[in-house]
Amino acid sequence: MSENTESHTIKLLQEMRREMREGFAEMNARFSDVDARFDDVNTRIDGMTHMMTLLAGHSHNMEERLTEVENAQGDTH
Repeated sequence: MSENTESHTIKLLQEMRREMREGFAEMNARFSDVDARFDDVNTRIDGMTHMMTLLAGHSHNMEERLTEVENAQGDTH
């Protein structure tokens, strides 16, 4: 009887190990999907940062040009 019990225990432990491996594989797959999503978000943030920098530079340039135009008009009046 003890040999039969040991065999049953080993089978249960092997089944538990298989289920745990499947669970870990599923978690790893989910995390890799999340990592891919964060990579996409980082790319988007980098793009938005670049666009905001370009807009800020353009706005600053427009301010200087507007000041020059206003000063030039003030000289003629």
